[in-house]
Amino acid sequence: MLRARITSGVWTVGNRLPAEHELCREFGVSSITMRRAIAMLAAEGLVVRLQGKGTFVSSSQAIVHGPPQMTSFTQDMELRGWHPSARLVRSDIVPADEKFSVRMGLPENSKVFVLTRIRLADGQPIALQTAYIPARLVPNLDSFDLSTGSLYELLEKEYGLRPARASESWEAGIVSEIEAELLEVTAGSPAFRVERLTSDSSGHRIELVQSVIRGDRYRLVLQLGPRR
Repeated sequence: MLRARITSGVWTVGNRLPAEHELCREFGVSSITMRRAIAMLAAEGLVVRLQGKGTFVSSSQAIVHGPPQMTSFTQDMELRGWHPSARLVRSDIVPADEKFSVRMGLPENSKVFVLTRIRLADGQPIALQTAYIPARLVPNLDSFDLSTGSLYELLEKEYGLRPARASESWEAGIVSEIEAELLEVTAGSPAFRVERLTSDSSGHRIELVQSVIRGDRYRLVLQLGPRR
């Protein structure tokens, strides 16, 4: 019924959905059932949840990623109404190559902790992420369960590393055969290739993350205001 109200035009783009308790009363369902229904609409891109403001009808199959803020994958998925989880692919310590050393401001051949995970939304693969962290900052990181929870929260809690700012670059691309197998899509399927370089409040670079995000499950819409 919620979907029908959107597709039929009863609720149009920008309309705020009634409060959850109102919808539960109207449709005679529990809060758990209603939350699941709204989460499904969010996953499909029909609605978007804006923290502290409510749930709104989105543009056609669009998911709004804003206002611009630095969130972890876990936080991002929760804001979109999806349940986040992960599968561990690789955790290892390797010497940094020249390119990485320059990006991170490290001496060449410094030790780097490499963490590759398949990120899941409601149990389905949505992204393949590889994080590179200077090993000296995260001793014994592999002793923790890296298949669950937010890496940002773990870094702050266990190592005092608090991400403060980041720069991201987004490119359109396609998935390779290896990536396709991990993401459960056909090789050559469209994807976003995203790179994030994260620093702490002192400006020290603490992490470089490279992500391959399924284009069929993730859409990005920027809301722009007038130039000031």
